[in-house]
Amino acid sequence: MLVGAGWLSFGVGWLIVLGSVLVRRGRLVALRRNWPFWAVPPLVVVLTGSLVYVGAPVRMRFELSRGSLDHFAKTVSEGTPPGKRHWIGLYPVEYLEGSCRAFGFVIEDTGFFTSYGLAWSLSGEPDIDAPGFYRHLDGPWYIWIDD
Repeated sequence: MLVGAGWLSFGVGWLIVLGSVLVRRGRLVALRRNWPFWAVPPLVVVLTGSLVYVGAPVRMRFELSRGSLDHFAKTVSEGTPPGKRHWIGLYPVEYLEGSCRAFGFVIEDTGFFTSYGLAWSLSGEPDIDAPGFYRHLDGPWYIWIDD
């Protein structure tokens, strides 16, 4: 929420400054001359919003953690109990549950009303005794939404 309030403040401030420049005489020429300065903030906002909308941050974090996640999944599938983990790749683990066939973990500090995490299963959607639902991410990996 704090980040959203910051972006909103930034946008309102930018609009106020742009409006004051448009109202003053002689400033329109400066506005035309310095159009890249005025065009960059809205383009950054649109680009950031678009990347978040298509899930680029989630995908990038997953891909950067893929080696650790796959190693952990291999270890668990070979029969080693998951145990208590604090981090798997770039993900801080709140709690972890499952078996050698499927497991899932909730990522710390995700969501206000629900928790999010990752689940792994070679045989389709994970069969874990936990509330929530799954959305396929890649290969045997699923996003686990704990409701």
